Amino acid sequence: MNDSVSATQNWDLASPFRRLFGYFIDMVVVFFLLFLSYMPGYAYVYLHSVAGRGFFYGLHYVLLFLAFGYYLFCDALPNGQSLGKRVCRTAVVGYPYPTNCTLFQSLLRNFPKMLFSVLDGFFVLFGLRRRLGDMLAKTIVINT
Repeated sequence: MNDSVSATQNWDLASPFRRLFGYFIDMVVVFFLLFLSYMPGYAYVYLHSVAGRGFFYGLHYVLLFLAFGYYLFCDALPNGQSLGKRVCRTAVVGYPYPTNCTLFQSLLRNFPKMLFSVLDGFFVLFGLRRRLGDMLAKTIVINT
C-alpha cells in the first residue's frame, strides 16, 4: 500500500479549497498588519510635536515584525491552527505521526511559500495534498 492511500485512510485531509480559503484569511491578517505598519509614518507627520520620532519608527518596526512573524510562525499557534485554519476548521499536524506543529516546522512549512508561492501551492492538487513546505517540514493539513 502506498503512502497516499494509507494517509487518506488514516486522516481526513483538508480540501484544496479549504486550504486556499484559510491561506486567503491569513494573508488578510498579514496585509492588515503591513498596512498598519505604515500608519505611524503618517501619524508622525501630523503629530510630530506630541511624540518623538523614535516612537513612531519603533511602532512601524514592531508591526513589520508581527506581520512577518505571523506569516512564518502562524501554524505553530495552539492546535496547529492559524486564524485562517481555525475559521476553515483545518489544522497542521506532523506526518506520519500526528504531533502538534512546532515553531521550527512552521518556519520550514512557510518559508518555501515566500519563495515559490504558486509552484508550492500547485502540489496541493495531487496525492497527499502536501505542499513543498509540508514535505520539507514533514507535516500534513487535516480537517478538525
